[in-house]
Amino acid sequence: MKSNKEYLQEVYDKKIEVLESKEKDEFYNIRFKKPKKSPLKIAATFVLAISLTVGVGYCGTVAYQNIWKEPKKYTINQEVSDEDKEKCISAEEANELGNKYLKQVGLEDEEVLNQNLNKEFLSDKNEWSMSSKKATITIDGETGKLKSIQVPTWNYKIPYNYGITREEARETANELFQKYKPDDIEGDYELLKLTKNMETDEASYIWYAEFYRKYGDEINFNEKVFIGWIPTINGLYQLNIERGTFENNEVVKTKEEAIEIAKNKDKEIEPNRTIESVTANQAIEKMNPESYLRETRKEDYENGKISLEDGYYVAEDRVRRVWLVDIKYVEEENKIDSYTYFVDATTGEIIGGAMYNPLDTIESLKNDPNNLA
Repeated sequence: MKSNKEYLQEVYDKKIEVLESKEKDEFYNIRFKKPKKSPLKIAATFVLAISLTVGVGYCGTVAYQNIWKEPKKYTINQEVSDEDKEKCISAEEANELGNKYLKQVGLEDEEVLNQNLNKEFLSDKNEWSMSSKKATITIDGETGKLKSIQVPTWNYKIPYNYGITREEARETANELFQKYKPDDIEGDYELLKLTKNMETDEASYIWYAEFYRKYGDEINFNEKVFIGWIPTINGLYQLNIERGTFENNEVVKTKEEAIEIAKNKDKEIEPNRTIESVTANQAIEKMNPESYLRETRKEDYENGKISLEDGYYVAEDRVRRVWLVDIKYVEEENKIDSYTYFVDATTGEIIGGAMYNPLDTIESLKNDPNNLA
């Protein structure tokens, strides 16, 4: 816990940082055309007054810059522009990294034979897709960091007695995590999900383990290492990495303030619905376009009529500490029964949402004996 002196120094540093940034460009440029009347323009920079007493009275002012930007709309396109190519690592660098990752997962005799720079599906991100005789690899087009390796089962001789127990699977999963995780994967990860490809443990010839990054008691489900393997011989079947880095933003907005923010927004969207109950809990969540789409295209959104033919929407790739404000309505026919708003814990902006409470999914996962790792 910070001392008063440390806290005051932090407040002062933030104030200086904000003052110095006034002459600079915005941190994030909007590269798309805004609607003439954006319902989100009401989100303006606000000032938080902090009063502390340390021997004598002290009052500091900290300004928190808004982070929300309206989602971009894209059409599916695998083509990489010349401008994007300039941002990416070269084919030679990609080839070298691909061969390096093959060696790291034990495919010593393999080498990259084919490679292609393209767009990640349903994203504007660039990635290098590569293949060898036995495996396929994808790496981030700009950073070169590993995203996935797939090794089909036909590359292995699966033993007749491949059945293992769940306890054995847990032990193997932790060993393979340490063996196969890339060097840039740091911090505390926990095995939260352990599944298999058949109904019973004994009949399963592929096991899957999901590891998630922890920050104290909080879990970031956007920093993930997914491993699939063939039991007994422990042959790698699949390795997927997600690096949705948590920004570890501070909690400024109280639970009560977050609830008020969500309720006010909900009144704009659902002026005729009666609220039955409201709950709020802290969590780590990724910014998404869901609440924006519900607000701007409510009927289409709630009826599942927003399709890829219309283009798809992508919010900025940011993971923040939020308040999940879950609003449950008095039940009405053909109407959703609840909605969860993601209220940024620092700025108070609504940066996403869902027609379910993500915490329910997390609790279900933690308490499911079939998935409990």
